[in-house]
Amino acid sequence: MELPLSSPRTPAEYEKRRLVAAELFDQGELSQAAIARLLGVSRQAVHTWHTIWKSEGPAALAARPRGAEPFLNGAQERALAALLDSGPTEHGWPDQSWTLDRVNHLINEHFRVSYADPSGVWRLLQRMGFSHQVPATRAAEGDEEEVDRWRTQVWPRAKRGR
Repeated sequence: MELPLSSPRTPAEYEKRRLVAAELFDQGELSQAAIARLLGVSRQAVHTWHTIWKSEGPAALAARPRGAEPFLNGAQERALAALLDSGPTEHGWPDQSWTLDRVNHLINEHFRVSYADPSGVWRLLQRMGFSHQVPATRAAEGDEEEVDRWRTQVWPRAKRGR
């Protein structure tokens, strides 16, 4: 029996530590306090593991997936990437800007899934490898002189007022 790492970082490493404890329970030679010292965990943790091990067996100490399942599977994410690559104008929007609301609408339209919060759409896009983009050119309507005046005259006064 190989002892697990002293400070686990992944669910698999935590599972390995619990399964070593299960082997030690099975051998019956050490107390729960001794197992806790050997594995570098609290006695309460070992007691909890022992209770689970006694009632449900060592399989109950295995790592379980954490968090909710994603709304879209891998094939749907690839299909969404293709839809996004075709551009917003292909889907009826008047400009070339993808917003989180537009992406959410597209997801709902094609996959019948709706995110209640835009942050869920943002996390999905990040997971897919998309990032926030800023336009490479300035707006044609922009008045550079007015922007400079605001930056040098109005903003310093507004900032001082805080």
